[in-house]
Amino acid sequence: MHTQIANSLGMNRPYLPPTTQMPVVLGVELTIAQHEGLRRSLRSTFGVNTRAINLRIDPGMDLIYLCETTLPGSLACLAPLTRPGVTAVTLRRAQLDWNPGAGNNIGRGTPTLAALETGNCFLAANSRKVPIASFSSRNVHASHISMEMQGEPNLLEYLRADWFTLEISGTNRRRLTRPLALSASLEFNVQYAQQPIKD
Repeated sequence: MHTQIANSLGMNRPYLPPTTQMPVVLGVELTIAQHEGLRRSLRSTFGVNTRAINLRIDPGMDLIYLCETTLPGSLACLAPLTRPGVTAVTLRRAQLDWNPGAGNNIGRGTPTLAALETGNCFLAANSRKVPIASFSSRNVHASHISMEMQGEPNLLEYLRADWFTLEISGTNRRRLTRPLALSASLEFNVQYAQQPIKD
């Protein structure tokens, strides 16, 4: 009766709240290359004798790392983002995990996530780039790093692009003498448009 009166008066019909589904999870394998040294990199990249380069290089630059991977938006794990009514995707959780190879248990000389000091995580697509998470030394453990969210940007257009890039960069505590294999796990909340309640 009340619904009929409301409809006859042109009032808004009641709506269901946006649907809360299971989070979308994106898992990516990454590798931070072993340290070569900035001067050695200049020599191998440009073929010049670094003694001829009259530059004063900040030692801190030798502790910068960057790893990235470009992924297709057609990944099966991202299929829920193509459903009708999806209006926003926000990062819910971001974690890095150490992936030791066979026989590479924690020990002297074995690189773990404890070698990292700080880090920032970005998504990039269609000439746009957005920071989504970061970590500092207090977040770092040898086997895992729980990152902190950087606001709640809507990442829908990034993850629905034909291709997008996941980047993690930052600074090391110490130089890496071997490549550091790790995995990034990103969980996203998906928001849907409100749906009217059916009579």
